[in-house]
Amino acid sequence: MEYVLRTFALSKKYKNHYALNQASMNIQKGDIYGFVGENGSGKTTIIRLITGLISATSGCYELFGVSNNSPDILKARRKVGAIVETPSIYQNMSARDNLKMQCDIIGIKDENKIKEALFDVGLIELYDNPKKVGNFSLGMRQRLGIAMALLGEPEFLILDEPMNGLDPAGIVEVRELIIKLNREKNITFLISSHILTELALVATKYGIISKGHIVREISAEELRHEFRKSTVIEVNDPYKLSQILPSFVSFKDISLLPTGAKIFGDIDLNLIFEAVIKAGITIISVNCNEANIEDFYLSIAGGIHHD
Repeated sequence: MEYVLRTFALSKKYKNHYALNQASMNIQKGDIYGFVGENGSGKTTIIRLITGLISATSGCYELFGVSNNSPDILKARRKVGAIVETPSIYQNMSARDNLKMQCDIIGIKDENKIKEALFDVGLIELYDNPKKVGNFSLGMRQRLGIAMALLGEPEFLILDEPMNGLDPAGIVEVRELIIKLNREKNITFLISSHILTELALVATKYGIISKGHIVREISAEELRHEFRKSTVIEVNDPYKLSQILPSFVSFKDISLLPTGAKIFGDIDLNLIFEAVIKAGITIISVNCNEANIEDFYLSIAGGIHHD
């Protein structure tokens, strides 16, 4: 199991306030890690810590197996690209000039790297276009920011709220770009986002953070299993109901309740109702539930809090 990032009881304290408190997280190579939390929960603090912008009060972390206390951590950070809050782009320059300036900063002399980065983010038509970035849509600016991060050929890309403020078309563009880069270039992602329904369309693993604590890590597959579509049937004779249901639903998808049963997955309620009524059972209530990532977050974090 190869880890790109691991944090161990990582904390950051400002005066009497812990922005991050004993946070432990694990991101494996190839993950698209959805980082979910309310405003002030500690998401950006972790990102600033692992990119070296601030230092931890206590705890430690590893990037590509290298401890943050090792002299080799600078070499490990070269494998990381990050856009924290908003891309650093000059509005009065063209896309190409912005990328060229970034190349100069990080020591890249090959002009083809600019073409490759623009191609990777679907903006190759801007290579010879003098149009100023200030006239781009927000979605185009976000993709250009990602192109700038790609110049260093990162293996791990950190995006802080990449869909914030985008219109629906821009959100789709960024979402599809993340999936493409993950699949085609094997780039591991850490993505913080408030737009949980969109995050659910790309994430393969989630980290739930609340008030500085990482309260749960769960894979997308585990989440789908835990929050499968379910139907709760309450009846006057739960025992009789338990005898009927296995004829229609696999036993592993049935959870017996004192007042009836909870059935997971898609079911044909009409057939079940016919059998139940035929058996002389009275149906008291039927409730269907189709939970999502927002329901999961609320159940884990106990509601959204704003600091």
